[in-house]
Amino acid sequence: MPDYADLTLPTLLNRHDPLVNGAGDFVLPDYDGYGLSSIPALVSTLLGGPPLQTPRLAPQISDQLGQHYQNVVLILVDALGYDHFLRLMAQGYAEFWREHLPQAGLFTLSSVCPSTTATALTTLWTGTEPSTHGYIGYEMWLKEYSMTINSILHCPTSFIGDNGGLQRAGFIPEQFLGISTIGELFSKTGIESHAFLPYTIGNSGLSRMHMQQTNLHGYVAESDLWADLRDLLSLRSRNPRFLYVYWATLDTLIHRYGPDDMRIAAHFADFSRTLAENFLSGLEESACESTLLLLTADHGAVATPPDENYNLNAHPELSQMLRMLPTCESRLPFLFLKPGTEAVVREYFAQAWPGEFTLITGEEAIAAHLFGHSPANPTLNDRVGDLVALPHNNAYLWWPNHANMMQGRHGGLSRLEMLIPLYALPLSELRH
Repeated sequence: MPDYADLTLPTLLNRHDPLVNGAGDFVLPDYDGYGLSSIPALVSTLLGGPPLQTPRLAPQISDQLGQHYQNVVLILVDALGYDHFLRLMAQGYAEFWREHLPQAGLFTLSSVCPSTTATALTTLWTGTEPSTHGYIGYEMWLKEYSMTINSILHCPTSFIGDNGGLQRAGFIPEQFLGISTIGELFSKTGIESHAFLPYTIGNSGLSRMHMQQTNLHGYVAESDLWADLRDLLSLRSRNPRFLYVYWATLDTLIHRYGPDDMRIAAHFADFSRTLAENFLSGLEESACESTLLLLTADHGAVATPPDENYNLNAHPELSQMLRMLPTCESRLPFLFLKPGTEAVVREYFAQAWPGEFTLITGEEAIAAHLFGHSPANPTLNDRVGDLVALPHNNAYLWWPNHANMMQGRHGGLSRLEMLIPLYALPLSELRH
């Protein structure tokens, strides 16, 4: 199974909406079988599980993957974009993946909108579109709590060192979404779910929100991650098993140094090497049979060198027209306007950042299905805001009350942010 980009990439690049693709450089999220939103249904189908709300992957993809497996191992590398992955393979920093490409399949998928971890992982762990689960962006306005929250740390965005503090306001992570997780759905049909997470987030609010009826395995580094995964996979089980691995370090490095820095390439080379040496090389043949290894990402990333012109503090006139600070992502700001200011805000963007943003209304963003096709969560209109700023090239907005040090970002609709890989390798191929 070689690189199957021709089966999916043209479909993703040729999807247009007159409201969104004015400049033609946006990649729209796909919710019809060519996106991350279909991975949960794929896993369920491969393990003989229940149907989920999102459609399974398109036949062009799923037909290449076989019918059923006893084990599906899904490795999600945070911020590993499709084009970035290709470049790493071409430059010799992803030797394991390049070497086994003839036995594997590589497909191009889209992320969700916004292309960010909290939204993407909520889709992955509920099998629903963002428009259904309503968990939109890194910073999210919650009218029901009268505050803007950090959707990963579960605290008000203006608070420092208060991880999980929302619980003091009555926020219960396990109940907030109001929908079943795939761990709960899988358990009803006898499928075991296991999640390997950095030990520091194993009991976080977001993990508790997503991973109900899921066995959590905390790790410190690659060494114990791969050993623990190998040991679990080597244990025979009568039940089908979904084994999920989340790797966050690549995203952290990209935010700090930018996606093109050599530190990122060196890190992914080490990650891939330890996977091959400490996990796969020690697996018994019986553990490889009927096991599918999947590699994917939640989103990609784009280089965004700090620029004071994108700092909202440098634009007090614009700030005066906002009811509150923007929310969501610096690469997809949601703007909440004072009454009667929309025309002036649009003109301000045109003068301050000519050609760098496309502005659409929140209603237009929902109508363009940026967040999915399913009926909108009743909270969505409140959370999206009045205007959505879609950045072009490397533009962004920065509004937090601390120094802007980020060299790489995500959340927007650029190709580098939206396209993600799906690499599928039946482990039985390693023993032939």
